[in-house]
Amino acid sequence: MKPAVFKPIKYSKRVKTEEALVNAEFVTHKFNNRPKPDKSKVLIICCFSEFGCEVIGSMHCIPRILQTLPGYYTIVVGWYGREYLYKHLVDEYWELKEDFQHLRDSVQAFGYTSKNLWKIERELAEYGKVLPTGYMGNMLVGNYCKNPKCRYILTSWAWVDCCPKCGEKEKFVHSLLSDHQFNKKFAVKPPYPSKDKLDWAREKVGKKAVGVFARGRKTYGRNLQPEFYEKLIGILESRGYKPVWLGEKQSVQPCPSPHIYDFSQEPLARDLETTMAIIANCEFTVQFWTASTRLAGMLGVPWLLFETPDQIYAKQEGVRQAVTTFGHKKLCLCDFKKVYDHNKAALNLFEQCVKEMEEGNFEDVIGMVDNEEALIGLRNNDFYNLRSE
Repeated sequence: MKPAVFKPIKYSKRVKTEEALVNAEFVTHKFNNRPKPDKSKVLIICCFSEFGCEVIGSMHCIPRILQTLPGYYTIVVGWYGREYLYKHLVDEYWELKEDFQHLRDSVQAFGYTSKNLWKIERELAEYGKVLPTGYMGNMLVGNYCKNPKCRYILTSWAWVDCCPKCGEKEKFVHSLLSDHQFNKKFAVKPPYPSKDKLDWAREKVGKKAVGVFARGRKTYGRNLQPEFYEKLIGILESRGYKPVWLGEKQSVQPCPSPHIYDFSQEPLARDLETTMAIIANCEFTVQFWTASTRLAGMLGVPWLLFETPDQIYAKQEGVRQAVTTFGHKKLCLCDFKKVYDHNKAALNLFEQCVKEMEEGNFEDVIGMVDNEEALIGLRNNDFYNLRSE
């Protein structure tokens, strides 16, 4: 990894108009007894990203940053309820209070359109050296040439054999995602949930539990109807499963079936370790157009995801899944609008996928897509199953 360069945080022209925060309040989680040094030896890593990207950052980027910048007293600053992702990595976690969760609506991957978040990151320089949220995004897709006569930088998650500018091979450093299958073995996962929490979760959810994540975000849309999930729950119950409603209050739909266990509304839902304990006791999780697969993936619990083909094969999501999944996974490739407009057909596909998983079949399913021929072409050029030599 290229050594960190501490530069002033630039104001994004994409920032939307929003009400200015009078004061951003944090809760400090200190993980050890190490005394805090002078601020010149304090490193502050900002993690105001989408959850799916944040997990990649915690597993792949932060461990590398700490290797290249040894000796710093390290603080991660981020969202409410995320301290468990970092307790094994850094000295402190500064948690932005729950009152400010609405700022998550401005976030896209490792970027955001919030002036308030920009100001927070800028003002953190008073307490130490700051790596802004976008820094880890650059690590994941930034290729660069170390040839002193070139120094070319290329943003790409796809593998590039050599520097496109000077042809250098040996001194061309590849982005983390472009060599993801090699880099995956260096992942540092969060600690597995404690026995006490696993036992509590096992008693709470019982046998044959299935975690259901129902996307309810403003960003990007892609939220399915409540009645879709009500029928999905019925399908799971007809097959002998016990659905468990999961997700963060900020980004999950209200549970449409009051008779099932709605963990998302419990006070303990803010504790990521407890959420992971619930998932660890599930047969699998199911989700539609959301990165909640990360939680099941890093625990080795099977997951089923309905996702748009281009997100998997033409954009980064397939690679992001690859570096965070350590168990079985099943993809059903569908266009969102088709699923939204044709719930019955989509639910039939869902049940087909569940049946196949029960039989040990975790192959991808091509579902409701406009152009199946184009999709087959994307799959034949499937980058995320390739690796560098």
